[in-house]
Amino acid sequence: MRWLDRWLGVPLCFLLSLGVRGRSRRAQAASAARPRRVLCIQLAEMGSLVLAAPAVHWLQARGVQPWFVSFARNGDCLAVAGLAPGERVFLWRTQSPWIFTWDFLRFLRWAWTLRFDAAIDFEPCSRFSALLGWLAGARLRAGYTHAGTYRGRLHSLPVPYRSDRHMSENCLALAAALLPREALPDCMQAEQAWRARLPAASHLAGGERVRALLAECFPAGTDGLLLLNPNAGDLLPQRRWPLQRYIELARRLLERHPQLCIGIIGAPGEVATVEAMATAVASPRCASLAGVLPVGELPALFARARLLVSNDSGPAHVASLTRTPSLVLFGPETPLLYRPLGRARALYAGLPCSPCIRVANQRRSDCTNNLCMQAISVDSALAAVEAMLDAAGERDRRVASGNS
Repeated sequence: MRWLDRWLGVPLCFLLSLGVRGRSRRAQAASAARPRRVLCIQLAEMGSLVLAAPAVHWLQARGVQPWFVSFARNGDCLAVAGLAPGERVFLWRTQSPWIFTWDFLRFLRWAWTLRFDAAIDFEPCSRFSALLGWLAGARLRAGYTHAGTYRGRLHSLPVPYRSDRHMSENCLALAAALLPREALPDCMQAEQAWRARLPAASHLAGGERVRALLAECFPAGTDGLLLLNPNAGDLLPQRRWPLQRYIELARRLLERHPQLCIGIIGAPGEVATVEAMATAVASPRCASLAGVLPVGELPALFARARLLVSNDSGPAHVASLTRTPSLVLFGPETPLLYRPLGRARALYAGLPCSPCIRVANQRRSDCTNNLCMQAISVDSALAAVEAMLDAAGERDRRVASGNS
């Protein structure tokens, strides 16, 4: 897909831009009318969907109706993040080139039927997403502009991409471009307003299944559950912390905290790896939870944990939908841009070569030896976990004393 985006995206953006020259005045005139139906384009990554959530909610609060197009694997994430109901989502299948092409034609029919007023291209380094906004027929098209990715003039409302601001702030800037007469959104207020709409822990989907799973894996109880997520996805394997260090971290935590239980999570394709990790820890208080729960039920699991330790990946952002704190390990990407929202702390060595995965290079890296992740020691991770567990315990004691 990156190859197609590079070699077909550039000429297509150039050719289609020939037809939009001189339309800037009409785009400015159209921007005076508030859009009501907006197509939000965020295709690839689950975490990016969550980071866009405060911006989407900010639009909803102003009477704008968001619709989404995303790859099919992100369907559960769209639902649990409260971004759009299922009837306002187009899920794009990617199992094969033929299915991908068929769903492209289905998308065109879907978009032309709905007649969107505007489109927001949340993808910072994709030409394909800019083409989708143009092909959907939206009269206003907001998207990032920067030197790394040529998109021609397909974005009628170009917004500068800021590499010194968090991605949630960049997403809010795109949303604000559609409503120029509104006051610029405050990032903290937008996030708090979005969080206020998230369901309480007792109303999360899959709560009964999670309780049954934990009772089966930890018969003695899970008063202190800590979750480990060694997965980082196949798209960017450079983001993985060495598996042996996760094993060592689990062993040392179980030695220090006799009441603690550790669950290791992972995708269905990682069941064998995660089960081998749990076996290597060699403790009845450590178990594999991989491949059992769909993404839509992960918040119910995270809500029962005291802490999540994770590589920079989708589950770390899904955890931000709950009040559970997370320790997220960064290396090839910077936490300045991609730290999860909520109670997340980043552990980042900040080597001179990091970050090597950036918007300017379409988030590609030829690195095959991720020294930036290897530079994070078990000692540093253990110290951070201990500090966060102490802080969580103190917070729980304050809440308990306040309730009494």
